Amino acid sequence: MVCLAALGCRTSATEHVTRAERYIAQKKYDEAVLEYRAALKQDPNRGDARLRLADLHAHQGDVQAAFTEYIRAADAMPNSTEAQLKAGALLLMANRFAEAKSRAESVLRRTPRNAAALMLLGNALAGLDDVPGAFDLLRQAIDVDPASGPAYSNMGALQLAHGDRRLAEASFKKAIAADPKSATARVALASYYRSQNREEEAEQVLREAAVFDPKNLQVNTNLVELLIRTGRALEAEAPLKVVVDAMQNADGQFALAEYYVRIGRPAEAVPILRKLTENRETYALATARLAAVDYKQGRVAEAHKAVDEVLKREPNQRAALLLKGQLLLKEKKLDEALVFLKAAVTADPNRSAEPELMIAYVYVAKRQLESALDAFKRVLARDARSVEAHLGLAQIHAVKGEFNAAVEVARGAVAINPRHVNARLTLARTLIAAGDAAGAEKEIQYLQKTLPPSAPIQVQLGALLLARHDPKAAKAAFLAALALGPDSLEALAGVVAVDLTANDKTSAIARVEARLREAPTDKTAWFLAAHLYYSVKNFERAEIALRKTIELDPTNLGAFAMLGGIYGARGNLDDARRQFESWAAIEPRSVAAHTMLAMLFEKQGKDGDARKEYEKILAIDSRAAIAANNLAFHYVESGGSLDQALQLAQTAHAQLPDEPEFNDTLGWTYYAQGNADLAVQFIRKAIDKEPNKPQFHYHLGMSYAKQGQDSKAIAAMKMALALNPRFEHAADARRLLSELQIQ
Repeated sequence: MVCLAALGCRTSATEHVTRAERYIAQKKYDEAVLEYRAALKQDPNRGDARLRLADLHAHQGDVQAAFTEYIRAADAMPNSTEAQLKAGALLLMANRFAEAKSRAESVLRRTPRNAAALMLLGNALAGLDDVPGAFDLLRQAIDVDPASGPAYSNMGALQLAHGDRRLAEASFKKAIAADPKSATARVALASYYRSQNREEEAEQVLREAAVFDPKNLQVNTNLVELLIRTGRALEAEAPLKVVVDAMQNADGQFALAEYYVRIGRPAEAVPILRKLTENRETYALATARLAAVDYKQGRVAEAHKAVDEVLKREPNQRAALLLKGQLLLKEKKLDEALVFLKAAVTADPNRSAEPELMIAYVYVAKRQLESALDAFKRVLARDARSVEAHLGLAQIHAVKGEFNAAVEVARGAVAINPRHVNARLTLARTLIAAGDAAGAEKEIQYLQKTLPPSAPIQVQLGALLLARHDPKAAKAAFLAALALGPDSLEALAGVVAVDLTANDKTSAIARVEARLREAPTDKTAWFLAAHLYYSVKNFERAEIALRKTIELDPTNLGAFAMLGGIYGARGNLDDARRQFESWAAIEPRSVAAHTMLAMLFEKQGKDGDARKEYEKILAIDSRAAIAANNLAFHYVESGGSLDQALQLAQTAHAQLPDEPEFNDTLGWTYYAQGNADLAVQFIRKAIDKEPNKPQFHYHLGMSYAKQGQDSKAIAAMKMALALNPRFEHAADARRLLSELQIQ
C-alpha cells in the first residue's frame, strides 16, 4: 500500500513537460529547465522533451548544453526532421561535417526535396572540401524553394569564402529580396559588409532588421559588437539590454555590468554585481568584478581584501587570480604578479588568453623582451585576432630596431580592427621609423578624418613633420598635442626637440622644468630633463636629473652610463665619489647610491673597492641586476669563484635578458668555465644588440678560438680592432690574431 501511495503521488513526465511549457510562457526559463530535466529523469527516451530543452538552452545562449541535447533528441527521434536538422546545424558549427552530412542525408531519404536538408548537406560538403557538390546542392535548395532567404545567404557565404565578393553580395541581397522581413538575412548581409570594413552599410542593414524584429538576439548582438568596435559604446546600451533580457541568465548580467564599468558608469554596475554575489555559483566572479571597481575608484585595500577572500574560499578561482595579478602589475609588484597570472593560466588553460596577455605586459615592464615576445605569440596562438597582442609584438620589434617586422604586425592589428585608434597610431609610428612617410601620412589622415582631435594623433603628426624636415609645422602639431593632453610626455619631448633644433634652449628648459614641478616623481620626465641638460652642456643640472632618475628607477642603465660619462668628462671623480658616499651614509640601503659609488670606483681603477660595494648591494637586494652583473664580471676577470660568478651572471640575465652587457658577461663567464659553445651563444646576442662595442667582439673571438673555429676568431678580432685599435684588450687581440694567422 505504501508503494502504491508513493507511485500515486509521483509526477509523470508529461506533467513535468506541461509545467515547463507554462514556465516558458511566463519567461521563467530556469524553472522550465528544471522541469524538462525532471521529465527526462522519469523518461530518458522522451525525445520531444529533449528537443524543447535544447531549444531553451539555445535561447539562453548555452550552446554546449544545447548541442548535447539536440544530439540526444535526434538520436531518440530518428524520423524527426526538426531534430535532425537542428542537430546537424550545431554539428556544422562544431566542424563535425561528416556527422552533419549524415543527419542531412537521413532527412533527404524521407523527403528528397527538403530545402533545409539540402542546405545542410551543401554546407557539410563545403566543410569537407567538396565545393562543386556544395554549390550544386545550394542551387537545388533554391530551385526547390526560390523564396528561401537562407539558401541565398548560404550561397553568399560560400561564394565569399572562395573570394567572389561581387557574387556573394548579390546572393546576400537576394536573400533579403526573397524574405524582406527576415532578420537572419539582414544579419548575413551585415556580416558580409563588416568583413569588408563597410561598417556604415552594415549598421544601416542591422537598424533595418531591428525595425522588423526589435527583440532579435542576433540583430542586437551584432549591433552591440559593431557600435563598440566603431568607438560608440554609449550607443550600445539599448541593444545590449535587449540581449541581456533575452538571455535571462547570469552571463547577460555580467555583460551588462562590465559594459557599465567600461563606459565609466560603475555605479550602475555595482547593484547588478552585488545581486550576483548572493548566488553561490556566481559569488566568486561577481566579488572579483566588484573588487576591480573598488580598485579603479581608489579603494585599493578594499579591492585586495575582497580578492583575497575569494581566493581563500576558492584558491583556483580564475577570475580572482587574474584580477590579483592585474592589481599587482599596476602596483609594479612584477614578480608577485607573475605568480598569480601563471596560476590563472593553470586554473583553466582552455579559457581566454587574457592571463597570457597580462604575463606579456609583466615581461615588458621587467624589460624581458624575449619572454614578452614569446608570451604575445602564445596569446596569438590562442586568439589570432587579439589586437593587443599584435600591438605588443609591434612595439617589441620597434624597440629591437626591426621596423619592417613592426610595420607588418601593426598592419595585422589594423586589418583586424580598422577603427582601433592605438593600432592606427602604432602603424603610423612604425612607418615613420621605417622611413615610409607617405604610408604614415595616410594613417594619420584617416585618424584625423574619423576621430575628434587628440594628443596622440597630433604627436604622430608632429613626428611625421619632423621626419619631413618641417620643424615649424612640427612644433605647431606638438603644441596642439600639449593643448589637448597637457600630460603627454611624447608631445613635450617633441616640442623640446624642435626648440633645440632652433637653438631655443631657454624655451626647452622652461617647458621641461614646468613638467617636473607638476610631476616631481615622473622618472621619464626626469630622464628627459637629463638628456636636455646634457645636450645644452649644463652638466650640473644633468647630474641632478640623472640622480633623481636613478633614485626613481635603479635599473635604468642609460642613466647610470650618462652620469658616469659626465663625471668622466669633468674629471672630478673624487668629488663625485664623496657625494655618493654621503648619499649612501644617509640612505645605507639605497641600491642606487651604492651602485653609482661602485661604478665610480671602477672608473678610478679601484676594483677592490668596487667589488666591496657590489657585495654590499647584493646583501641589500640579492636580485639587484646591475650589481650582480658587474660583480660576476669582476670575479671572472680577477680569478674569483667562477661558480659564484655564473650564479650572479644568471641572476642579472634572468631580469634583463635583452641587455647586451648582461649577455656578454654571461657568455664571458661560460668561456672562463670552459664552455665555449654557450659563450658564443650569449656573446652573439650581445653583439646583435650592440654591434659597435670592441670588447664584445674580443670576447667572441676568444670563444671561437677555444672552439677551434680559427677563421671566425680572426674575423672577430679584426672587427674589435677596427672599432677601436686602442681598446683595453687590444694588445691581447693583436697577439691572438698573429698566432691564428701564422697557423
